[in-house]
Amino acid sequence: MLTIVDVNVFLISRIILFFVASIFIFKAIQAIDVSKFFRKNSGDQIRFLFMVVSIILGFLFVDAIVSLFEYLNDLF
Repeated sequence: MLTIVDVNVFLISRIILFFVASIFIFKAIQAIDVSKFFRKNSGDQIRFLFMVVSIILGFLFVDAIVSLFEYLNDLF
């Protein structure tokens, strides 16, 4: 099938955008106040939870965007 862009471009963009999206999502999640759900002096646990959630959300977001572009690339 004829494609406009090579598949390697999508792989590289998926990797780069994953790190960029994870950083932005981590910064955005830090605005949420979850201190009432944790004990006092548990900042490391909150930060670890935010890192895990931002990695998961970053992967899902980037996968959805890049998959959309891959689908559009395969249409033409």
